Amino acid sequence: MSDALEPSPPTLAPSPVDAPSTVSPVPPAALPPDDPTTAGERGHTLPAARPHDAFVPVRRWVVDSPAGLRALRAELREQLSASTSGRAVRPARVAETAVLVTSELATNALTHGRPPAHVRLALDGHLVLVVVSDDDAAHAPFLAEGRAPGEGGFGLQIARRLAHEVGWWVDDAGKHVWATFDVDATS
Repeated sequence: MSDALEPSPPTLAPSPVDAPSTVSPVPPAALPPDDPTTAGERGHTLPAARPHDAFVPVRRWVVDSPAGLRALRAELREQLSASTSGRAVRPARVAETAVLVTSELATNALTHGRPPAHVRLALDGHLVLVVVSDDDAAHAPFLAEGRAPGEGGFGLQIARRLAHEVGWWVDDAGKHVWATFDVDATS
């Protein structure tokens, strides 16, 4: 995990939503046999989309190994609690849901992408945005379907069920998977 954990001023942290897309999203190519998205498994790619551009960057992390996920979860929970208190109808619920989904997306980036995973947190006043990026622009995020519980591969399904929106894009910097969470939601 990076030692640079201080909040980044919005003017210094480049917004991932402003980066131009120069590489088209592509479905998974021939993946290693131990990958849960190998051919023969049912599923499809996550639809490509970008979040809107009104988000203000709040903080970023670099996670280079599974061991760094624990610190990411703790620091993200703390930052979300501070950033949404007074605005979120249920700040603890928003924080816990965003932490779970971010952990799933970062795990996917470390497992199926090209580490390190770059995690960004941003706000727009109504939504929380997390963007998890890695350097593997050759493989699209893949939604597993038709697997037995315990076989893995359901991180994006969890994200789609819990987040307000989920999407991804590819650019020269790599692959970016994002999710938003509604701070005004009552459920």
